[in-house]
Parts: sequence; structure tokens; C-alpha cells
Amino acid sequence: MTGQDTFPAHDTWREVIALLVEAADRGYRQAATTPALHSTALWAHSIAAAATGLLPPELDHLLDDVVLGAQTTGLDMVGLIQVAETATRRHPIEQFPPGATGVVIALCDLVREARA
Repeated sequence: MTGQDTFPAHDTWREVIALLVEAADRGYRQAATTPALHSTALWAHSIAAAATGLLPPELDHLLDDVVLGAQTTGLDMVGLIQVAETATRRHPIEQFPPGATGVVIALCDLVREARA
């Protein structure tokens, strides 16, 4: 695999992080009226932090440049979490940063919990 092959996966990884951060932010706001959502928002935030920690240092600064698509505007926390999980399926796990498997498994667990 060449270095060029990993960039699309790194772009997706950054998108997943941005989606999870936005999910957590919306979840914290929703928790003001529905306190039970706070733990789900906290979990999304924790997974986003873990995913950020896996980024190569030279790509870390690019998180600020991620723009979420217009289709995410009307989504609630659960919808954003689901979109993040779906995005992880765009690439084989080996193309994501080393350690991504644990993050993806945690994200799948979060999706199951958030849907309940």
C-alpha cells in the first residue's frame, strides 16, 4: 500500500471524529431537557477523543478543516452517531490508523445503545 492510499481513509477518519464531536455537542444540549441523553453524549465524546488520539500527528491539525455535509444539519445526536458508524464502512479497517478496530467496536456498541 502506498502512502497515497491512506489519505482517503484518513479523511473519512477525520469526518467520523467531527461527526462524533457534533453528536456529543448536540447530545449535551438535548440533555438539558432529557438528562438521560447525557451519558450517550459523553460516550460519543469519549470515542471521538480516542479516535483523535489515533491520528498521525501531521494530520491532527486538519480536524479544524472538516466540514459536515448539509444532510447532517437536521440530525439529532443518534442520527449523527449512526452516520459516523456508517462512514467507517467506506474503507477496510486496515486503512484506518492503527488501533482503529477498538474505536470502531466502541462506536458500534454506542450505536446499539443509542438506538435502545
